Amino acid sequence: MQVVLENLPQILEGLKFTVYYSIVAIILAVIFGLIAALMKLSKSSVLSGFASVYIEVFRSTPLLVQLFFIVFGLTGLLPLNEWFGQRSYPIIAATITLALHEGAYISEIIRAGIQGVDRGQKEAAASIGMTEFLTMRYIVLPQAFKRMIPPLVNQSAQTIKDTSLLAPIGIIDLVYRGQIVIATTFEPFAIWLTIGLIYFILIFSVSQFAGYLERRLQLDNR
Repeated sequence: MQVVLENLPQILEGLKFTVYYSIVAIILAVIFGLIAALMKLSKSSVLSGFASVYIEVFRSTPLLVQLFFIVFGLTGLLPLNEWFGQRSYPIIAATITLALHEGAYISEIIRAGIQGVDRGQKEAAASIGMTEFLTMRYIVLPQAFKRMIPPLVNQSAQTIKDTSLLAPIGIIDLVYRGQIVIATTFEPFAIWLTIGLIYFILIFSVSQFAGYLERRLQLDNR
């Protein structure tokens, strides 16, 4: 306990970065997922095919491999470190990679939500002269997002867990700070237990929030 208390400021500093990466990645993932879902549902075979390739590539390869490839592999082809900065590029690339990975899963959640909306409402909107864009914007998406909120929150919890994979590529986060503390204190049990409890509190809180939203939406539907 004494070791944990003495090093708690460093651990909480890592937690701050983990929360930051999680928030940014979740916001970007929803944007990427929405774009990919709309492209996959479009009548254009080019857009639909591009979205399918994106989804399958990021869902069928490990996140850690994606991080190593984009953060380190691409720098062998392009001078990305010079363009974005030696210290900035790994952070930017890692956050975007995490968002792309999670966005591939979110796109399927959004696509299922959109397809779950009654076709009759789309036909009714078309009968009064609404364009496909307006129908999607004012009729379909508001109803679909209401159904998608619980699984989106659960996917957000998964995103928080996946930030732990940023440490192996040298990005400062909760796990990275924990490794530094362990290297100086030689107390792996206490530090990893503390980090595990912090992750548990974060993700359990998000999961409980998802359960609350699901119950609330079921009551609203009644």
